[in-house]
Amino acid sequence: MKLAIFVWCVFILLMVLLNGTLPFAMGADLHAWTDSLTKDILIHSLIYGGMFLVVPLLLTKGWQTVRRLDFLIPLLVAVLAITLRPLVRPTAALAIAIIAYLHWRFDLSALGIRSRGWRGDVAVIVLPVVLGIMVALFQPPAHGLAPGTALASGLDRLLANPASTVENLFYFGFLTERLSLKTGWWTPPLIGMMYTIHEMTNPEYWYEGMAFAFTFILITVVAALYLWRRSVVVIWLSDGMNWFVRALF
Repeated sequence: MKLAIFVWCVFILLMVLLNGTLPFAMGADLHAWTDSLTKDILIHSLIYGGMFLVVPLLLTKGWQTVRRLDFLIPLLVAVLAITLRPLVRPTAALAIAIIAYLHWRFDLSALGIRSRGWRGDVAVIVLPVVLGIMVALFQPPAHGLAPGTALASGLDRLLANPASTVENLFYFGFLTERLSLKTGWWTPPLIGMMYTIHEMTNPEYWYEGMAFAFTFILITVVAALYLWRRSVVVIWLSDGMNWFVRALF
């Protein structure tokens, strides 16, 4: 637990430095920096590739395994694919294929790549569909459904967005999994608080007027669902389904 908290603290420190402290110290315009390609590449390489993928794998499998060429080379390719995502968006999908390969070769079940029964897993995956339909019933009639746009949105979230892949791996397969050993069912609100603090370090979300209280509630619920299913694959598929439903309606 202490190691997981330490890793999260290092991650937050990096986010604070990348989001504001370093550019401010160098006299950069923070609004321009927030939307810059340089920041985007740094976030994808250091945060998504480094903190969210490399660090959990290293701490879970150990250096003796990670340094093996049949592990290390695919891992470096995955980090490169994530780093290039701001330039060539589809490259992020390569990281998913590599994670699947590493799981097949080295067993990443300790990071939540597992199943505890298909019925419960399917229930969590289709939950966003049910909720989306219920919300739509209480809203004014839409101009029309957009299945093509919805499918593109869902697939983009699943395959081309590290926030739905390695970020879920970090927060649920790594942090939630390890904190729950000590904090039990207090873990979901703890993870919700940690994730909300993470989001609050990003000036972009303040500019957009992000509802941080809603973020806390949402991540708390997702963390509770993870503790029920213990599967980041289920959380990942549910996230993609959620984006599909939101775009559909």
